[in-house]
Amino acid sequence: MTAEEARQIVVEGINYAAYKETDCSLYDSDKNLLFGSEHYNSGHHVVKPSPWSEGNFEQKMAMLLRWANALNASVPTSRRHRRSLKPRIL
Repeated sequence: MTAEEARQIVVEGINYAAYKETDCSLYDSDKNLLFGSEHYNSGHHVVKPSPWSEGNFEQKMAMLLRWANALNASVPTSRRHRRSLKPRIL
């Protein structure tokens, strides 16, 4: 697995947790901040700023990452991916 693939898995996990737990998914701009480059461009028209970008973005993303880990804890593929990603992320 490449570093880019690892980042994408983490970002999509965080996005899943955001939508599942708050009914508000990440905007492309949020995903790009997490990804570290301009990777996401859905073409959606943005009417108002992302609620995730207001305040402490890093703290909010850390909370969502914990939620994503909890939500996916029972998924065998997710556990395998987390084990393979952990050394690369930390």
